[in-house]
Amino acid sequence: MKQLNIIYVIFAVVSALLLAQSASAASNSLVTENAPVYPGATTYVYVPIQNMGFGAFMEDVSVRLEPKDTASANAVTLLNSVYSLGTINNWGDQRTAKFRINVNPDAVEGDYYFNVYITYKGQQTSGSTQATPVTTELKDQILTIKGKPLIVLLNSTLGTVAPMSINKVTLQFKNTGTGTVQNAVAEINLATNSNPAFSILGGGTQFSLGNLKAGNEADITFDLAVDIAAHPGVYNLPVKITGENNYSSNNYVGLVVAGTTDFEISYQETMGSFSLNVANVGVNSAGAVTVSVPRQKDFILTGSSSSVLGNLNPGDYTSAIFQLSKVPGGSNNLDVDIQYTDTSGQRHTVTKSLAVELSSATQTGAGRRASGSTQYIPWVLAIIIVVAVYWQRKKITSYYHQLKGNK
Repeated sequence: MKQLNIIYVIFAVVSALLLAQSASAASNSLVTENAPVYPGATTYVYVPIQNMGFGAFMEDVSVRLEPKDTASANAVTLLNSVYSLGTINNWGDQRTAKFRINVNPDAVEGDYYFNVYITYKGQQTSGSTQATPVTTELKDQILTIKGKPLIVLLNSTLGTVAPMSINKVTLQFKNTGTGTVQNAVAEINLATNSNPAFSILGGGTQFSLGNLKAGNEADITFDLAVDIAAHPGVYNLPVKITGENNYSSNNYVGLVVAGTTDFEISYQETMGSFSLNVANVGVNSAGAVTVSVPRQKDFILTGSSSSVLGNLNPGDYTSAIFQLSKVPGGSNNLDVDIQYTDTSGQRHTVTKSLAVELSSATQTGAGRRASGSTQYIPWVLAIIIVVAVYWQRKKITSYYHQLKGNK
């Protein structure tokens, strides 16, 4: 009887040891219904379970899937976490647990880890002894999520540019998607413009962005030259982003070409006045044109120093009259400021220098105007004296009689 009990104990111990190692997964990578798995997808995950117990019975097999860490729990929602497989009696038999999952749309590309718990009962060792449930843990089962990268133009220093200008430009890109782009390249395509008035100076039109993971940013800087004949307006320069695994996306850089223009000035002397002529010699219209003669050491300006000319279309000209005289011995170079509004609404100031030779008539006229304020001084003084004498006439008469009586 004692020998029989010892045999039962040995059999129970051996059975427990066999049961403890009687189940395993075929691989440490979770098999999915669709591969690869992308953020936002709802799919099935399959976990194959095989009886590896060398003849041990596996009854009431239940499989539970759990995220290993917080990152995995945030990336994947388990729509069912427990799956029943029934009985797996024979050594080497395999059955598959199936779990439905939803991948978070914001899940970042990478490997996520899950643990699988297999609970089952072995065969009863005797009529009076119930089989003890056993749980086997399969750690670090991997679910690989493939992200969807999306590189966008985040910021641009381009705004309003003028014809015949060179502008330093910085473009900032960001991977706003969930995947990684390897060896990303930004290419600025200027050949498709209907008005090919732009050029990139230096090293071509392609710029490396490197490897961009989800959330990463990258900058490129270049010099953009604008042709003198560039037509005013709004332009969108195409920017194409490419990378490994056939990644491609399109962006556009917006800019405004301002309708700047140029002026030519000349002068005339008419009856002692200085007439300043302003002509729009550029290709664009100029709005609210104002011409001013700033204060300068070689000329004397009497009266207003500025004049509003209005709008000047290409080829138009008009005149403004100033009262101007030259300081003897000074330079003949007169500085003139022209302010105008371009076609984009921006205000500009253009400074021109004009060689001026004033005639004696203009000089004399200016001299007369300068001295005109002093020629009336004797008359003013005489009037003041007459008024004073009249006001004090009684005192003066009395004083006169006193002087006469004393004689």
